[in-house]
This record gives sequence, structure tokens and C-alpha cells, in this order.
Amino acid sequence: MADFEKDLEYAVKELKIEFSFSDYQLRAMKSLYENKDTIAVLPTGSGKSLIFQTLPWLLQGKMAADRPMIVLVISPLNSLMQDQVISLCERGISACYISIDASTVTTCAEVEETKYESEECSDEEMDKKLKTSAGIESIKNGHFNIIYLHPETVFVKEIGKLLRSSVFRGRVCCTVIDEVHMVAEWGSDFRQSFNRLGELTCLFPRVPHLAVTATATPSALEELIALLQFKNCTKVLANPDRPNIYLEKKERLPNIHKFEKYDLIMSEVLAQLKDKYIDFPVTIMHCDNLESLGYCFQLLCHELGTRAYFPESSTLPEDRIVAQFHKDYTERMKIHIISELRKQNPKVRLVLATVALGMGLNAPSIATVIHMRPPTTLEKYMQEIGRAGRNGKPAKALCYFNTSDIAKNRKGLDNAMRAYIQNTDKCLRLHLVGHFGYNSVLFSGEKAMCCSNCKVTSAD
Repeated sequence: MADFEKDLEYAVKELKIEFSFSDYQLRAMKSLYENKDTIAVLPTGSGKSLIFQTLPWLLQGKMAADRPMIVLVISPLNSLMQDQVISLCERGISACYISIDASTVTTCAEVEETKYESEECSDEEMDKKLKTSAGIESIKNGHFNIIYLHPETVFVKEIGKLLRSSVFRGRVCCTVIDEVHMVAEWGSDFRQSFNRLGELTCLFPRVPHLAVTATATPSALEELIALLQFKNCTKVLANPDRPNIYLEKKERLPNIHKFEKYDLIMSEVLAQLKDKYIDFPVTIMHCDNLESLGYCFQLLCHELGTRAYFPESSTLPEDRIVAQFHKDYTERMKIHIISELRKQNPKVRLVLATVALGMGLNAPSIATVIHMRPPTTLEKYMQEIGRAGRNGKPAKALCYFNTSDIAKNRKGLDNAMRAYIQNTDKCLRLHLVGHFGYNSVLFSGEKAMCCSNCKVTSAD
């Protein structure tokens, strides 16, 4: 007879997990163990990925299999896949991701040799490992336990044939939609394959299906469950408040000041960088667009001079303390930045980024997230600020805005985001969680440490 506690103990041992699961993680895993479709809406940094990473070993015992099972993870961005594959490979777990056109399979070079034995690797060695690619043939024998795919990849003819093979029909124990809020955000017109992901429940009707995200309103949740064709779905929900993140808004110059509006913002950042140098709090700065990102990056490099590198004598791109991350950047440098951000104390201290730097990135060192312009939705905002403070230490989310940023003619801007920016007197934290269906916050500290609005009212 299947025993959840016993099989979980086995999975923990195989995965080399050294901390206890939260009640939310356990509820989600127990639901999947009982073969129930499950959707988990848990705060950023709460270990959502660990739920499905545990399943190949957790369900191995239940299914009386002679080796770990296979989990298929549908993920929206390369940066997310790279980050998680690196993390899994470091723990000796066989994982890979398939390119969007299904032409290559990328993993860590030594997984097959090390099997499940963990080994320490330098960033340079891990970077080389992730460049190791092979064709689809390399996964047909079911060697990999966790396989990451883009939504579009699922519907490539060769992948469809693979998923219907006897190996996969017999060993896939769960399908996962990671960052499931992207189904609604991108599925209508940008990446329509998101809207077809419900077909996975038909392809694997005998296994449980999981969807995870940090942000979903109650109404969006019901729409996702229907679209994904989840049956008798278990909902595991938690208040999305991150009490260690201080929320702040600041007004910036109007758009008529094309570059001056960036100069003023960057002057504050530059002053701190020059003063603190390698001790500057690790920061992600979301830029308006590629033009503003390029301008700010060149400004930083020019003003910092040799102090844009550590050590100052270096001229290697890998030694910069400031970096840029966007879709057109080289794959090698993107992997390097992800590897850096995963460190407890990275060399890179400031990353100028677009949305290409995926939500869900496991970067414990990030202390500050700055938006040079508000995103178009509160869902995006909550996801992006959630990268800050994952180590539990005090962190900050700073959002700049002007009247054009919240104008009614701004494409894609929803009323909820506009209302948040226009809120000048009520608690920003309570406003934010209220959008996701909660009427209280987890923050319990001094009012002045909650948000910029509370700081003003506490001083009155």
C-alpha cells in the first residue's frame, strides 16, 4: 500500500534536501500523490519548483517503479529553464531543456557519468556543461527525470510522437505548467500555444497535473483551471505578501525629457555604486525598452571607468559589476549572469534587464528591484518585485513613474496598475494583496518600514 510519508522520505534522501517543507508544499505534494490535479498559488521564493522536482522519486514508490519517474515541465522562458537545470545538475539530478524548435536538448555534460552524485563545479565549468547539446535521440530512452519545454515545443511533430511513445506513456508521472499566469497574459495573441496546454491532460489522462504561479486573482484562477481542463482541482493558496520587501514609488521627469529622466535616476544609483563598489546591494533594474537599457548601461560604464570591473585591473566582460540582460544578448553572457545571480555574494551587483530575465529566477542575493517605468499589470509587478529578498533579509522594490506611464492610452495598461500608482495615501502593501483577493497583510513591523505611503502617514 502506498505510503506518502515513507515515499517522501525516500525522495528527500535522493534529492539531498536539507530543509523541511512548508505546509503549502506538503499539501500540494500530497494532492498530487493522491492523483489529483493541483494548482498552487504561492508567494515568490516559497519553493514552488521543489514541489514538482520531488515528484520523480515521490511517485516512484507509489507506482512501484524500478527507477525514478519523469516530470514534464512547461516553462515560458529560457532563463528559467537554464537556472533550474543548473540547480538540478549541481545536485546530481538528470535534467534537461529542449529548445523551442525542438532541435537541441541541453543539459549538464557530466550528468550521465555522475548519475545522482553531487559534485562541486566552478561557474566556468558549469557554463561549459550547459553548452553541451544533443538531438532529441538523447531523451528517447527516458534517461532524464525532469524535462523542461516551451509551450510551442510540446506541439512540434517530433515531440508529440515522443510523448506518445511507450517509454513516456509509461514513465511520465506528472505534467507541470510553471508560471501558469503567463497562459492568460501571453496566450491570446503573443504565444498562442499557451492556450493549447489543456491538451496535456488528454495526452496523459492517468497522471496528476500541476500548475504553479505566485500571482493569480480568484477569477483568473477559475479561468486557468477551465482552460487547462483540470478535474476536481485542489487549490493550494497562500497570501502573496512578502513582508521583508519595502514598497516605494517615486515620480520621474516627463517623457519630453528623453534622456534626462534616466540621468536623474541613474545619478542616485551611480553615487551608491561609486561609494559601495563591490558591496553595492545586488539590484535588478527593469528598463523601459532596449534603447533606455543601452543608454543606461553605457552611462554606467563611462562614469564608473575601471570601477565597472572587479578587480579594477580587469577588462573581461565576466568581471563587470554591472551587466545587461535582454533577448539579443549572447547566450554565453546570459548564462554567466544567471550563474552569478544564483550565488550568495555575486560579483555582478547591478543588472539592467528586460522581461527576458525570467520571473522565478532563483537568485537569493537580490536586495533591490527597480522599475524605471511601471509594468502594465499588477500581476507582472508582483512577479518581478518577488525576486528581491529571497534570503529573508530586508529588501526594497522601487517603482518610478510619470503621468504618461499611467495614461489611459498606454497600450496594455490595466486599471489595477494605474490605481496602484495613483494611490498616494493608503497602504501600498494592502492595496497590492487586495488585488489578489486578500484583505490583510503578513507584515507586522514598524509602519514606516512597510511602504512609502505608510512612511509618510506615520510621520504625520
